[in-house]
Amino acid sequence: MLLERHVTEKLLDHFRTALSERFPIQSMEVEHEPRLRDGRRGDLGLAITIDGEQNHVLVEFKRHAFPRDIEVARRQLADLAGADPRINQVMVWAESLSEGARKSLESAGIGYFDGSGSLSIRLGARQLLIDRPPLKPSWRDVGSLFTPEREKVLHALLLHWDAWRTGSDLAQASGASPNTVSVLMRELEKRSMVQSEGNGRSVRRQLTDPEVLLDTWARDWESRKVSKPRWFAFTQNPASLGETLAKRMGEGHHNDWAFTGQYAANSIAQLLTAVSGYDLIVPLGATSAIAEHLGLKRADRGFNVTLHECEDFALQHRLHLADRPGWFASPVVQYLELANAGGRSGELAGQVKKQLLAGGARDV
Repeated sequence: MLLERHVTEKLLDHFRTALSERFPIQSMEVEHEPRLRDGRRGDLGLAITIDGEQNHVLVEFKRHAFPRDIEVARRQLADLAGADPRINQVMVWAESLSEGARKSLESAGIGYFDGSGSLSIRLGARQLLIDRPPLKPSWRDVGSLFTPEREKVLHALLLHWDAWRTGSDLAQASGASPNTVSVLMRELEKRSMVQSEGNGRSVRRQLTDPEVLLDTWARDWESRKVSKPRWFAFTQNPASLGETLAKRMGEGHHNDWAFTGQYAANSIAQLLTAVSGYDLIVPLGATSAIAEHLGLKRADRGFNVTLHECEDFALQHRLHLADRPGWFASPVVQYLELANAGGRSGELAGQVKKQLLAGGARDV
């Protein structure tokens, strides 16, 4: 892949500096698009003389490289190098190489260099390895990850973050299209948020840093400032209001709902001795009907029920708890709802996240 000349020249300058600072380089000849002996052309050819021996290096350029790109590069470089016996080292250069891409290159015996200054090369009896943190694309565009359909995939992915998942597995678990899964996984891979193994349809991916993804999603969630109307539910026993609400919801035709907020999180984390407010997630446009069904009255002060209208993903993977009636939002959704609340809610959010990251939803 040919990059813009200014990009290749910048990489070349940095490569030359890094190499000459560490090895006694006698000369380095550079040829852009070198013609190989069978007539084909490579991206870049280097003739590096060190210890009186000339090493011929063939370089292939990538803009950004991830594990899935390395097998293709390996075959291409092996094919080109096989056509010219002078070549004794092949390399991949890129503006950025993910952690997984570097490991794949090392396993294949291919050298590499990228914009971070990371370098792996063997020249005769000498070998050089410079390992620096990969350059990561900025999270400024992260909002594009959090569309309603992509959030279905993120939800399923985070619930079992330590599992290796195929695209078809995630599509089935999330209800999203295979294309949505594929596009989202590529975006996460660009940000080094997932690692992959295998190729083609059999490729499997695993989250590498679920906490960062959770917290980034929580910040985006908070920025939406969704309206959450507050209500009052009359009850003779405030401590049993949760059970009363669950019973009333079970009596109607409103099956798509779930407890969230402090009541739900405390049912899992059990940090508080009691809670006085109850938060319910309901489908978009369902607030009025559910408020009427529950006999709620609007109350900006003295409220004890809050209804949150959410996208479909928030009602996926709901939980039934053994000791409490009703539906409960998944730990992922509970964390999103509480992460930015502060106070005891923030403590509950931290405990929910801790349990999720310690063992996934299966241990909740």
